[in-house]
Amino acid sequence: MNKKINNLENEFNKAEELRNKGQFIESIEIFKNILKENSKFHPALNNIANCYFQLNQFEQAEKYYLVSLKISKNILTLNNLSLLNLKRKNFKKALPILRESLKIQSNQEHIIEKIAYCLTELNLNSEVEIFCKKFIKVYPKNNVILSYYRKVLFKTGKHQEALRAYKKETGIIELDNDKVNVL
Repeated sequence: MNKKINNLENEFNKAEELRNKGQFIESIEIFKNILKENSKFHPALNNIANCYFQLNQFEQAEKYYLVSLKISKNILTLNNLSLLNLKRKNFKKALPILRESLKIQSNQEHIIEKIAYCLTELNLNSEVEIFCKKFIKVYPKNNVILSYYRKVLFKTGKHQEALRAYKKETGIIELDNDKVNVL
């Protein structure tokens, strides 16, 4: 039994090495052979999906991410699947996946940024404002969140609040090379 486990571990490491070198097809073959031994080994499924993602074979990537998630709801696969949907500009599909990931682990600053991005792209202005306002309290120096917040405030006509947010984001406000103080 130990010999079989060691062999699978060696094969997995070999496939990872090939993937890291950009040899995605060869890596996929090895990961698929690993699945013949253990069809529910979600790291192999996730890595096959990652390889297909790198090859721009998005349907295949999505298929393997979803199979992996049926076996194990883990943040890594959720985040990879959301990234796939963001790359395809499918914000409606990415948003619930990102929210699920954030629900599992709430301190993912990069996921919070991506949720703000999705909400903005979907023109869900009131949600953008509420969401960003909440997370600015948690990450007050995150310029990405501040930027989405500022933009939605300008977009919805809340100019004074937007200028205050811009000041937090940049430290100053410049209009035609003139510095303006915001109270």
